[in-house]
Amino acid sequence: MTKSKKYYFMYLNAIASSFAVVVAHTITNPAQLGITKIGPTFYVILCIVLGIVFSFGVPIFFMQSGANILNYRERYDTKTFFIKRIHKVVIPFIIWSIFGFFFIYGKSDFSLTLKSFITTFLSGSIVGPYWFFYNIIGFYLCVPFISLIIKYASRNIIKYTILVLLVVNTGIPIINILTKSQSLFSTSFPFIGPYAQYFIAGWYFAHNDISRRTHKQIYILGIIMLFFEIIATIYFSFYVKQLPGLNYPGGIVKTFFDIAMLPSFCVMCALFLIFKQTEPKLQKSDSFRKYLAQGAGLTFGIYLLHPFIITWLLVPFNNYLTTLPLLIKMVIDPIFVYLLSGVITFLIRKMKYLRWLMP
Repeated sequence: MTKSKKYYFMYLNAIASSFAVVVAHTITNPAQLGITKIGPTFYVILCIVLGIVFSFGVPIFFMQSGANILNYRERYDTKTFFIKRIHKVVIPFIIWSIFGFFFIYGKSDFSLTLKSFITTFLSGSIVGPYWFFYNIIGFYLCVPFISLIIKYASRNIIKYTILVLLVVNTGIPIINILTKSQSLFSTSFPFIGPYAQYFIAGWYFAHNDISRRTHKQIYILGIIMLFFEIIATIYFSFYVKQLPGLNYPGGIVKTFFDIAMLPSFCVMCALFLIFKQTEPKLQKSDSFRKYLAQGAGLTFGIYLLHPFIITWLLVPFNNYLTTLPLLIKMVIDPIFVYLLSGVITFLIRKMKYLRWLMP
């Protein structure tokens, strides 16, 4: 295991966990683009492909979080770990959720009371993209005992843990959908969330040497699964009856590219290893690492802010682009949201009494 600083983590933050998420939330839903008829047309299929290709934002962040956090005992005690997580994640999440409750959710006729806030906050319906925080906070609560598995277990036990997570989280759900049943096994395993495999796999790949042969096998599997996701999604969305679960609005079947499913997990593992392979080059470039660190520092703020930019400013911004082809708008929109979110994050972090909102 290496304890040296890993610069590709910054790369993962700056690229995967921010821009990919912005793309996924701006141009992958046909309805957002004004497409009312869902069928196998160019733009609908383009939305599907972009949605699958850019779905790596959150899973890659989960993997990077696991790689960085599960060995926290080498740096500080559990009390310090929780203090850091509360300061950096939990408090900003709650504050921006309150802000979203009054200025986004409050646009509706829903009563703005403490009870209504608690109800909507617990259900995760205030700011849709914030679903990620509920999962990452759940992971933080489990880290103290998962870290003991990481610290004391053999590599085979860790691989066995990943295998169990894959079976429960990606195998059983597919069986339930295909058989139109609900297996009790899906709820019989304690401490298993739908994305737990990403956290542990991220640690495993980051802190263990992977043979060149295994690299190639994972890359080939990732490519096969990526094409499978695209082809299966298009086929089951438009050419056969919809599966009885995991459907996007408009009838697009999400079953085969949902990030909790096995095909997506295989793609994410391949992508994570590709990023890891960039580490030697990043180590050699001092200037690039400097800018990379600055960009990575804006990631969390971009994630917090981009839903507000999309809700308030994207439509007015697009009013100035009405003469442009839709394809050009699909390029400009995520760049606009990403850059504006990044600039606002940068400015807030420069303000003495507000920087705690963007730790």
